Amino acid sequence: MDREELARYFVEQLSNGECYLIVSKGKAKYKMSRGSFKTKDHAYDSHKLTFVSQDGDRYLFGDGRVTCEIIATYEPCLKLHFHVDYPYNRFTIRFKTFSGEHIYGCGEQYTTLDLHGKQVPIWVSEHQAILKIAKKLLHEKLHGPDPDRVSAYKNHQTYCSVPSFVSSKHYAFYCHEDSYGKIFFRDGEVLIHFRQFPQSISILTANNTRELASKLCYLVGISPRIPDWVNDGAILAIQGGIDVLRRKYREAKEKGIKVAALWAQDWCGHVVTSFGYQVYWNWFADEELYKGLSEFIQELNADGVRFLGYINTFLKEGSPLYNEAKKKGFLVKHKDGSVYLIQSTTFDAGIVDLTNPTAYDWYKEIMKKNMIGYGLSGWMADFGEYLPTDSVVYGGDPEKLHNRWPTLWAKCCRDAINESGKDDEIFIFNRAAYGHTLQYTNSMWNGDQHVDYSDEYGLGSVIPATLSLSCSGCGIIHSDIGGYTTVMFMKRGPELLRRWSEMNVFTPVFRTHEGNRPKDNAQYDDPEVIEEFAQNSRLFAQLKPYRLHVLNQYYNEGLPTMRPLFFHFAEDEAFVNQREYLFGRDVLVAPVLRDKKQSQEVYLPKERWVQFFTGKTYEGGKHTIETPLGMPIAFYRQDSAFKELFESLSVKKGE
Repeated sequence: MDREELARYFVEQLSNGECYLIVSKGKAKYKMSRGSFKTKDHAYDSHKLTFVSQDGDRYLFGDGRVTCEIIATYEPCLKLHFHVDYPYNRFTIRFKTFSGEHIYGCGEQYTTLDLHGKQVPIWVSEHQAILKIAKKLLHEKLHGPDPDRVSAYKNHQTYCSVPSFVSSKHYAFYCHEDSYGKIFFRDGEVLIHFRQFPQSISILTANNTRELASKLCYLVGISPRIPDWVNDGAILAIQGGIDVLRRKYREAKEKGIKVAALWAQDWCGHVVTSFGYQVYWNWFADEELYKGLSEFIQELNADGVRFLGYINTFLKEGSPLYNEAKKKGFLVKHKDGSVYLIQSTTFDAGIVDLTNPTAYDWYKEIMKKNMIGYGLSGWMADFGEYLPTDSVVYGGDPEKLHNRWPTLWAKCCRDAINESGKDDEIFIFNRAAYGHTLQYTNSMWNGDQHVDYSDEYGLGSVIPATLSLSCSGCGIIHSDIGGYTTVMFMKRGPELLRRWSEMNVFTPVFRTHEGNRPKDNAQYDDPEVIEEFAQNSRLFAQLKPYRLHVLNQYYNEGLPTMRPLFFHFAEDEAFVNQREYLFGRDVLVAPVLRDKKQSQEVYLPKERWVQFFTGKTYEGGKHTIETPLGMPIAFYRQDSAFKELFESLSVKKGE
């Protein structure tokens, strides 16, 4: 079907009996533990509403007792608006779809790119539930590492949830609703459920999935441009104080690392807990740990290098800013008026009430004065998933506001940047998102991957997570090189760090992370790592002309930078491949996702491809490729306009 026929296919269902609604009243219960949620819903007084009558673009549905009016509009796309005059707060709509289609999106999916046959929750949460991690660790303690093992999808939670999906049959749905939702993808039908009536549902149609992704990007909002300096090299994660910062920067330059920025999470201090080395959540420069930091930032800037920090939505209990916020009534509360303390890892913290305009402005001014005014060129804008549904907030019902919280957080950061006149200089990256969050952040990052190869939490989860975001309207995504989370015996080895940096050469951002236990993990400056890391940082910088081209395709055309193969190649293998990705149109990346791999099978679509660094040419199909350490595994189209640039890149002979 062409896009006009597809639009008619769905609108005709309103009157031919294939579409129906189920409405009911309901009350939900939620239980949160460290950002992970369990929920149960009690629904009653349920009604199945079917077509009754039509008046032009107005469709009446009912069952003799309850009625719902659906109004169809057509600019800029088919959009269904719902009006019900009864106190019903549970909504389900059914559409007939297509048999055998592939479904993508709904935000960040870590283990499954194709959602066909899945029931997908639409709710922003921590991806890492304690019980699931405990089961993983127990299994590995008894049986050894098992990177292929993933838990049942029904337990899936994600930092970035988006109420939309894309079909391989060239249509997409976007639901304009913030409440808890669930979408059921069955063979030949889709059921969309929310715990409030949606304002509307947009149905997008196009000639291919690439066009659909572009339309979704424009619908949710294009992200602000990444500052140019981000393209110039590595963003090095370094912690431990001013002396460590100075020494490691000097050594990085001596080793030939191309440095774009230094990123000190602990610029505001640190807390050592049973979880590891953590940031002190109080957003002032720690003048004891980082004595003379302001002057050092000026030295870095004169050297063409930036400095980044960290901030999140919380304030550590007992910290100066916490005490100030508590006194002013700026924190989320319990029903009895006391501060609602959450625990992310091992200590308690209060949540700044971003729905309170005065608190919002207060937090924004902290970023303007203590961060931008101090000389920071950006930060990790962490968290946004934790708003408890049983709390009290200035702006109303926290259950209805929960999914909106990441957007409020990203907007607060963006407002601070815009009001400082630094939009072209400041780089922020967010973990949590819902819907329109993306128009306020420069980049999403994939969250706190484990420092291993596992498909559910580690290196193996990055590509599905990235590509599902690309099918959800998100254009710029990157990951922590080497992952973040270390628990018990799980530690990052040199090979994992090297493989991760090889992959991230072909991404929008090249940024390391020390992890929560830096001393237990291999770092970029370890002897076994630093030579290749320096090489990869230079490759990243050398690819700047092509990367700018890819970024501009996103900013000007809405095309995500990292793309599933089926965006450009409608081949059977392309629709199910979640081990490879396209960086722009011309570069195919096939990262090594397991340890001790000397070769792997690579799928190439039907064109002529040239392997980076070897110059070997391949036709489309499956090929066994040697994968030595020290050589990123990627290919470019033989007729690419950037062929001369690609041919100029070189690496030292791999191991």
